[in-house]
Amino acid sequence: MKKIILFDGVCNLCNSLINNIIRLDSSERFLFAPLQGEKGKEVIEEFNLQKQNIDSIVLYSDQKVKIKSQAVIDIIYTISPLFRFIIIFKIIPYFILDFIYDIVAQRRYQWFGKRKKCIIPNKNITSRFID
Repeated sequence: MKKIILFDGVCNLCNSLINNIIRLDSSERFLFAPLQGEKGKEVIEEFNLQKQNIDSIVLYSDQKVKIKSQAVIDIIYTISPLFRFIIIFKIIPYFILDFIYDIVAQRRYQWFGKRKKCIIPNKNITSRFID
């Protein structure tokens, strides 16, 4: 089963991350959906993520979700054996990693900019996007 990455479709940083994942994920283990789309809204509601103020990256797999730094570490770890060193970050408590994640997430629009519309995938990668 493929993992679904939910992302902020109007965030330049998030879109850049998604483009890099697509480029590096030659085995196509991931599908993508904007948080603003139907699938994103469905997962947020199903797992009651509104209370956690999810607004950037969510990893949905096997009827479970990972958020913030846990999601990022799992995504990077899954992409390629070359990135398996990322597992070292699991020794750092998640509350510390999430604190850093939150700082970047809160400032991502001012540091990286914001789009007016969600990413529109080209013909070569349309099948990897939901919504």
